[in-house]
This record gives sequence, C-alpha cells and structure tokens, in this order.
Amino acid sequence: MIVRVRLFAALRERAGSGALEVELGDGSTVADVWPALGLGDEPTGIVYAVNRAYADRTASLAGGDEVAVIPPVSGGDFRLSEDVLSVDAAVEQVRDERAGAIATFAGTTRASSRGREVLYLEYEAYEGMAEQVMADLAD
Repeated sequence: MIVRVRLFAALRERAGSGALEVELGDGSTVADVWPALGLGDEPTGIVYAVNRAYADRTASLAGGDEVAVIPPVSGGDFRLSEDVLSVDAAVEQVRDERAGAIATFAGTTRASSRGREVLYLEYEAYEGMAEQVMADLAD
C-alpha cells in the first residue's frame, strides 16, 4: 500500500522534500513509516499524525493515508482575549529568562476580498473548545 508522508522543519530538510510517498506492506503501522523513509536513525521526540489527527505508533495504516512526521517542539504559550491584542503585552506575558527566543508575527491584509473592501480583521473562537485544543497542543 502507498501512504503519503508529510515532513516538517529539519525533517523536511533532511529528506529534501516536505512530502513523499512510501510503499508499506499490508498490516503496517505508524511505527513502520520512519524506517521506510530511509533517513537513518529516528530522532527522539518525534510525534505522528494520521489524516490530521495525532496517532500512536501502534495505529494501523491503510492505503492512501497521510502520515505527518512532526519534529519535537519546546516551549510555547497562548492567550485568547476579547480585547484588542497587543504584541508588546503578549511578549511580556510569555517572557522568561529560560527562553531562548520569543517569536511574534505582525502582518497586513489585502485591501479587498471577494469584491469588498477590508476594513479590519476580527477573529472569533469557540472559547471552551479552542482553549482545550491549544492546551493539548501546548502539552
């Protein structure tokens, strides 16, 4: 069976591509993906997702599945707010002398979208669910 494998960050660089297809035998599991890539020893801390959901290494695979190989990440914080967001306030909230860096993004949007003038951006979240998903991601 053929599965599509997505690679990110240093793993993408190691493989020379962000997406590969590998052939696995019937009855294969997530644990069979790394050896099939032929990229040497599996780095410590990798997590996997199958079809956009985190998956254990024992999860069974089927032809056509997409397996994401996600390198370890560290740190991170998040904040939901009904107030106007301030980059300076967000940086202050997560500042920690043990942190190697704090990364932020401030950008712009296009002047029009679908034939309408863009006046501002407004983000909306289903708070209880969004907070739980972000907490799970942070863990």
